[in-house]
This record gives sequence, structure tokens and C-alpha cells, in this order.
Amino acid sequence: MSEVKRKGPRLTKTQRNHFRKVILEKREEAVRQIETKRESFIDSSPGSSQLDSNYAYHMADVGTDAQEREKAFMQYARENKFLTFLDKALDRLENDPDYGYCKECGERIPDERLEEVPHTSHCVKCKSRII
Repeated sequence: MSEVKRKGPRLTKTQRNHFRKVILEKREEAVRQIETKRESFIDSSPGSSQLDSNYAYHMADVGTDAQEREKAFMQYARENKFLTFLDKALDRLENDPDYGYCKECGERIPDERLEEVPHTSHCVKCKSRII
């Protein structure tokens, strides 16, 4: 696959600073979510004082507790993955002159999309073809 050339000038320093701020804010929120999920996961794990004090030893209750732990773990894993995407986006923003441009077609990714999904490397049109 040949590398697609960027169709336009690289982002200005002001634009890069704006998207750095967006990424860092989303990263901070993700870290908060991870900590909340981690605490939730630990609090509901077998052997925790909360579980012992609730007398949740009926089979249905134990099954529900296990399902809730699984759900908390999956959300925790998802937030960790999102945090990795944000870290990679921050690295691309700092080191890749093509940040903000689609890797498939080379067109500028709209600011609105980058603000909502700052870790994206595809415009909506190309991303919809990938999925």
C-alpha cells in the first residue's frame, strides 16, 4: 500500500495546541473513569468486606455479583484501551506532521470529528468503508 499524501498544509501551532488540550482533557476523564471502575471492581471482588457484610450467598445473588464484576472489568478494560488510543494520538500530534489528515484519502479530518474522536486517523467517509 502506497502512502497517501496530505492534501493541505499541516496543522498550525494554535490548532495543534487546541487538539493537545482536547486529548489531555479526554485522557484525564479516562483516567478518572479507570480509577472509578477499578475501585468498583475491587469493592465487588470475592472476599471483599462489602460482599461479606451483605450476606450475598444465595446462588442467584452470587451469579448477579459475578455478572456485575465481569461488567465492571469489561468497562475497565475498555477505558484502558481508550487511554492507549489517546496516548498514541498525543504522540502522533507531537511527531506526525500528517496528524489531522485521513490516512486513506489524505483529506483534512474536520475539526468537529477530531474534537469528538481525537485519536482518529480516518475521515468519516473512509472509516465507514473500513467498517
